[in-house]
Amino acid sequence: MIDFKHIDAASTEHALSVLAQYGQGARLLAGGQDLLFRIKKYIVKPECVINLKTIPGLNYIHSNPRDNLRIGALTTLSAIAHSAALQQSYTVLAQAASVVASPQIRNMGTLGGNICQDVWCWYLQDGFSCWKSGGKFCDLAGGDSRYYGSIMGGHLCLSNHPSDTAVALAALDARIHVTSPRGHRVAAICDFLPGHTWVDGRLQSHSLPSDEIVTEIEIPFRPTRSAYVKFALRKSWDFAIASVAVSAVIEGGMWDDGRIVLGGIATSPYRSREAEDLLRNQPMSEGLATAAADAALQQAKPLKMNGYKVDLSRTLVRRALMALVE
Repeated sequence: MIDFKHIDAASTEHALSVLAQYGQGARLLAGGQDLLFRIKKYIVKPECVINLKTIPGLNYIHSNPRDNLRIGALTTLSAIAHSAALQQSYTVLAQAASVVASPQIRNMGTLGGNICQDVWCWYLQDGFSCWKSGGKFCDLAGGDSRYYGSIMGGHLCLSNHPSDTAVALAALDARIHVTSPRGHRVAAICDFLPGHTWVDGRLQSHSLPSDEIVTEIEIPFRPTRSAYVKFALRKSWDFAIASVAVSAVIEGGMWDDGRIVLGGIATSPYRSREAEDLLRNQPMSEGLATAAADAALQQAKPLKMNGYKVDLSRTLVRRALMALVE
């Protein structure tokens, strides 16, 4: 492993000052699993690692009836998965957090870190020259795209976004609170995770500049039913080959104000408005769920080795939708 300076941040202001000092030579550490793996693989070579876990006041779940849910960025995935309030009112997020990796990783991993993690591409990990490592080509375009390649196209890098919780948060219209030397801002999760985009000269899976820190995730109150389903090679450890998060207000058996978001198949959480429109003001049924699943995948453009993800994702959409009415 390379040598780097390690600094325990005493506050967000302290972390921001260190970021300003080291610029792009700094990296933020929350749970640490993603960052330390990439340091060991020489994918990133920071001069300084800023430990955010030492900042007080960023680990909380504030859930009040009929009020927006607020979760501190350093709240662990385990705490989210085991929260009775989230299991009842924000089921999709609790379910998504409960299937991230393994219990040990969930005990360390944070919500902020999970949505900011980088792609899980074996070409990048094994040192191939690609868009994310300074090259001018994505090997997934013509190589082995079976597991972690997009079927919905992409910009330059075709590796899908690996986060489980980001898919659930997209189905809940989450907003990401960010602090920087310029002050505080709030971004819709679809803007925070737009797909691979250039930020400060780096191709990232999120839009966070190098001098900003995620502090809170806010979820607007909606009296919804919700569910998350995931397919992975192994139930423990593995990222999603495909996943689906759904949420909807269901009154009198009628679907209303719904969200259908797919994960594991695109460079960002993929929301299907076509499927949502098909279901609006309709009573859910097996036939309608099948039609919505077809609509959700109608824009699919699989790579040469991951076409199976289309049918797999259709199945998961049907299962997730029917879970809301069971």
